[in-house]
Formats: sequence, structure tokens, C-alpha cells
Amino acid sequence: MPTIASSLPATTSRKANIVALHCSLSSGNQWSKLIEARGEYNAVAPDISGYGTDTPCYDPAWSRLEIEAEHLAQQLETLAGPIHLVGHSFGGAIAFKLATSGRYACRVRSLTLIEPVLPSILLEQDVDHPMYRYFLHETARICAPIWFNDKELGLQRFLTFWNGRQCWQDLAEGKKNAFMERVNKIVGDFSAIFGEYGVEEAARRLAVPTLLFSGGASPKPTQEIVSRLASVMSSVHHIHLPEAGHMLAITHSAEINPQILQHIDAAQFKPISIA
Repeated sequence: MPTIASSLPATTSRKANIVALHCSLSSGNQWSKLIEARGEYNAVAPDISGYGTDTPCYDPAWSRLEIEAEHLAQQLETLAGPIHLVGHSFGGAIAFKLATSGRYACRVRSLTLIEPVLPSILLEQDVDHPMYRYFLHETARICAPIWFNDKELGLQRFLTFWNGRQCWQDLAEGKKNAFMERVNKIVGDFSAIFGEYGVEEAARRLAVPTLLFSGGASPKPTQEIVSRLASVMSSVHHIHLPEAGHMLAITHSAEINPQILQHIDAAQFKPISIA
């Protein structure tokens, strides 16, 4: 089976691009500390559709990962040179889609995924099926009230699933209102990740150096997704932070950002063998 690999020659220049993709209900500002620490790299953190400076989704709607990737295409095509993709949660799923697509695979020099939500990989082994069903059930509990315009209940369930009950209890009113303005989009985000199949095969074919992060206090499905990806990728390093939750890209940025940049450095200067 052919592998997906970059055809770019090795370079001694550090003028490459870091492209960092945020999680649902966030924005590119999530990566401000990583961008500050980028060194000589060009670094961008675009807003995923429906978030940040992009127009909010006024109604819930289905989506696909290829649609989410296409939304970023215009910005990516303005970048010259190789790309180092970094993605967290939903942004991790989009980063994986970009890295394994024919359109961008030849430019991707490294991939960093922080608890990417790619649930179909949990269908590959019978032992993971209950975890897949649990994730799907929780997704339905979150999305159903949003479809029926009870956005607050959907938001509460979303934040509780990913971050625990205390997150909702501690949420400031201003932050809640900001999330409510964007909450319709998570319906599209969930439909996009559950509609993405062939994840394990794509992961097996991916030849670029990949860094995976997971947190021990995260929901079990996302921890298992990372473990399954780590077990099938050919060039991968998995870092597990036992005390971290799903938002480790933010809560543990001081710990993981240097590791991300070290990973990018190593990949940038590594000669590429054509597979």
C-alpha cells in the first residue's frame, strides 16, 4: 500500500509555516502563546468556519471535514513553502484531514494532534465499539436541544462532557453569552467528525512525523482515539499527560508548546525519503 509522504526536498531554511487549528467554540487566539514562541517560523492560527472573526452559524446545520478544510484553503494557499500542522480537538480532526489529502499532503512536513476527535477509528476493533456508542450518545444529547433551539442546555451538556460540571458552574455570564452566539456550529462539528470514515487506513499511510498528545482526565473516547492512532502510525511519538484534561492545549501550553516546537524543528531539518 502506498504511503502519504511529502515530496518537498529537505531544506536548511527555517522560513516554514506553522498552521495551528483551534477546538470548537474557540478561535485562533487560542494559539497566541505558541505563536509568540514560534522563533523564525511564520505562524498563523486561522479561525475555523463559524468561529472567531468568521460569521456565526445562525442555524444548526450538517457539515463535513472536507467542507471545513475547504474553508481554510484560501488562507493556506497564500502561504509559500512547507507547512507544519498543529490541531486541537476539532481542529485536530481538520489538521488530520489536510495532512492526508492529496491537495496538501505534499507540503506537510509535520503533524501535531492534541486529542483529535476522529471517532470512526473506534469502529475498527470490537473492544472499542461501546466507547464509540457512548461518544455518539453524548453527541446526540448535546446536539438535540440545539436543534430545538435550547442552546443553553446544549452548551451546558457540551462543556460538562469535555470539562466536567465545574466548568459550567464557574462560567462567567459574558463568556456564556459569547459561547451561545457560536453554539449552533458544534452541530456541524460533530456531524463532520462522525461522518469521516477510513481514519485508520489514512493514518497507516501517513508518513510525516506526527506528535500526539492526550490527557488522563479527558473523556475516555478521545484518549482511546489517540492510543489507536499511535498504534497504527509509522512515524509517531505519543505524549500522555496523566493530570491534564481535554483542554490541555490551553491549560498545559507552557509544557506542550516547547515540545511542539522541538517536534517541528526535528521534522523541518530531517531529510525526506520518498515512499
